[in-house]
Amino acid sequence: MQSDNADQFPNTDVAVNVRGSYARLRDLFVAASEFSGEARAAWLNAHVPDPEERNALEQLLAADEIDGILETPADEHAARMEDDEPLRPEGLIGTSIGAFRLTRLLGKGGMAVVFLGAREGADFEQRVAVKLLRRGLYSEVEQRLFRRERQLLAGLDHPNIARLIDGGVTAAGIPYLVIEYVDGEPITSHAGARGMNVRERLNLFLIVCRAVEAAHRALIVHRDIKPSNILVAIDGTVKLLDFGIAKILEEDTESATVGVFTPEYAAPEQLTGAPVTTATDVYALGVLLHELLVGVRPHGNPMRRPSSMVGADGSKHANLPKSELLARALRGDLDNIVLKALDAEPERRYASAGAFADDIERFLARRPVKAHPPSRVYRTRKFIQRHRGGMIVTTAFLLAILASLGLALWQAKVARNEAARANTVRDFVISVFDTASAHLPRDQRPTPEALVAQAQQRLAGNTDLDRATRADMLSTLGEVDLSLSNFAHAETTFAAALTLTRESGDADNARQLSVLHADAMQRAGRNADALHDLMPQLDALRAKPSPGLLRALGVIAAAEMALGTPDAAIAHRREASAAAAQIFGPDHVEALAAAFEVGNTLADAQRYPEAIAVLDPLLTRWRSGHDPEDDRYIAALSSLATATDGVGDVSTTETRLRELLALKRRIYPAPHDAIAKTLRELGQIVARTEKYTEAETLANEALSMDRQVFGEDHREVAATYDALGEIMVAQRRFVDADADYRAAIAVCERAQIKEEVCPRARNNLGMSLYRQQRLDDAKTEMTQALAERRALFGNDHPTVAYSLSTLANVAVFQKDFAEAVRLSAEALAILERDGHGASREAVMIRNGYAQALWLVDRSDDALREIDRTLADWQRVAPDGKARRVMMLVLKVQILQELKRTDDARNVANEAIAVGANPDDLASTPKEILRKVSGRNDVFPEAAAAKPSK
Repeated sequence: MQSDNADQFPNTDVAVNVRGSYARLRDLFVAASEFSGEARAAWLNAHVPDPEERNALEQLLAADEIDGILETPADEHAARMEDDEPLRPEGLIGTSIGAFRLTRLLGKGGMAVVFLGAREGADFEQRVAVKLLRRGLYSEVEQRLFRRERQLLAGLDHPNIARLIDGGVTAAGIPYLVIEYVDGEPITSHAGARGMNVRERLNLFLIVCRAVEAAHRALIVHRDIKPSNILVAIDGTVKLLDFGIAKILEEDTESATVGVFTPEYAAPEQLTGAPVTTATDVYALGVLLHELLVGVRPHGNPMRRPSSMVGADGSKHANLPKSELLARALRGDLDNIVLKALDAEPERRYASAGAFADDIERFLARRPVKAHPPSRVYRTRKFIQRHRGGMIVTTAFLLAILASLGLALWQAKVARNEAARANTVRDFVISVFDTASAHLPRDQRPTPEALVAQAQQRLAGNTDLDRATRADMLSTLGEVDLSLSNFAHAETTFAAALTLTRESGDADNARQLSVLHADAMQRAGRNADALHDLMPQLDALRAKPSPGLLRALGVIAAAEMALGTPDAAIAHRREASAAAAQIFGPDHVEALAAAFEVGNTLADAQRYPEAIAVLDPLLTRWRSGHDPEDDRYIAALSSLATATDGVGDVSTTETRLRELLALKRRIYPAPHDAIAKTLRELGQIVARTEKYTEAETLANEALSMDRQVFGEDHREVAATYDALGEIMVAQRRFVDADADYRAAIAVCERAQIKEEVCPRARNNLGMSLYRQQRLDDAKTEMTQALAERRALFGNDHPTVAYSLSTLANVAVFQKDFAEAVRLSAEALAILERDGHGASREAVMIRNGYAQALWLVDRSDDALREIDRTLADWQRVAPDGKARRVMMLVLKVQILQELKRTDDARNVANEAIAVGANPDDLASTPKEILRKVSGRNDVFPEAAAAKPSK
């Protein structure tokens, strides 16, 4: 949950002081624009002798003379986009829409043309889909309707819905939308290309339903659900396109009753012009499911059952299961589910996309579905299907009684040996508890650690036990050590048990003990040693899938994450999840727990949208099955909190962390590393809401607990030092912050830790030095942190973006504004590509990007970026008043630069109305607000501290 403490460009005075040179360039541009040809050249010779200044001015003048798409008259656009004369791609390729250059035609339809676009004027690549609507919006009312719907869509945030990035109406009246570009294939093609079975197709469809459900909760109806609007990316991520676009098109046409939809997937009410509701999307989802399962769209009056259409003409391309098997799978519940979604009467369909998904999940779990008429026989049959394993076991048990009689005598001897070993272990454990505590008062009875220590002493002195029994006892005590976070002792105990087992020649048990031994090493921080011991044994464990294989894969994945290879770790987690489903069944609690680890690892790898998409439905399934709130459930909740924090949802994250801390204190004995981690994370979140005393208390408790559990030299200790530094910086206690960051770096160097915590602490030290205006020292630390991160993660990783953004801070203070623009733009591009574009860190970086654009006199671009910054900040930190005021001050300055005096005054009044504590604001922004608003009654102390020009 930790990230770089990287506030972007907090000092407005620096920005104000550098305006002179850019103001001169602007004035020269205005004057030179009055001339052309030889007259302009003569004027330039006379007034602009400096070569660099002249070169910059000539580039501006050349750019001003290029006629782009925004200068094209509206009637010309309309003529080129008429249906009887399809848009010629070559006519717009290379031109610009907003901040994006059109590079390639992706497709065209009756109401819009879609291009592949690339962001203009930046030193990074961002690919988007630019949708130009075929009908212009020339009235103010039409444009206002369009902007309203665009704003509504922009707020739709879901990992399986393509995000609306930008949009607007050009000066020529042509509306456009800029949407996240998805490089994928339609969902039906994806399923067919992979020959998916019925269960796999249903699981894929469930993702679609849940995404539609999320949109419906936001009061947005899709209106045009079809395969081409549901793409599956190369990595398997499902993305829904064009959410709500049909509504924009309808409301912006003169005849809304005609509607904008695809007839083959349209509900009856769309065809008749009746009101459109969420039930309209349910119908389209029913058509989609029919096509996924059968390969063709439904037809017939009355509607034919899907099972009766298996093998119909046109279904061969779908690569479906064999006809007889498919018909059998569809017959009954799936027939009823699809037909309920396709009912001609909206009120008889599923009430929502979520209810539709719930019924499919009931089918997959072999439970009675809502679409089937109530029937006692039906429910009994479903019970038998759901517990088929138990019924088979019961029958097999009766048949096996006679066959087992011949083995009874031989097994009796084995059973007596096993029983004797079990009794020995039982008696030993009871004796430890009796002798340790029976004679003591309750408040003086020994801790679990003391009991384990005494048990090991007694075991060492007992010479009557055979090797196998002694190994069993040592293994049990090692597991207890692990649960108590006594990792070094657990490693020693497992090593002793492993030696005894190898001496007895029990290869299978030795292999399982090797997994436990490696688990203890990995938790103690010896990740490379754990991998070295386990990897050679992995093939043998795979040959006999067992819980031991799952544990081995988990240890390997944890070690790989610690060593900076997240892709390998995620792959091993996915392998463990698949193996658990094979061993226990897909709906078993152990299978769900293994699937949790996939989401946990995605969150650790900062792939937050993917983590949320994995964990949210799994946690719902866990709760619906009334499974226990154990450590696996807690870990998944913790990872979900990390992911929600990563995408900027601070309030939800704080609530979840407080719940987690209470649960962990109930479950784990203190001190425990699990409690310490949540204490640290909660301290960081609390500090963001300026509750510093509580934040410091939480972090110091975490540090004390980490030291007790791990000693001085461990990554968790370094991480908590780093968190303390962040809390100190927030209070401007820089000396304390530097000491905490250097303590974290010292732990990393002593323990030779190669993990993100180390470059993060170094980068945060650089930020603290930057705030003290020790710029050269700051740049040295930040540059080293950037190199360490690239060595760990490559060039395209969120942490690399954080380093780039902090280096941009230094560039601004050193007045290298072009470099600040380049670094900030590169950082934002990385975050957008990685799904972090809406995170708190991205908001801060975008704020700096807006200021850097303003400093290089790109005020229109700066205004666009600061508007998005303000909107995102309101979402991620609604209580961050001082920061919001600073953002509004920047907007005031940009508007002044654009000569929009009235707008600047309105924004200044808006900033004053925020009600931030004046003590939290520097003198320069307060003077700017006082002066621009014309209100001498606010910030009177600022009048004596005017900003320099």
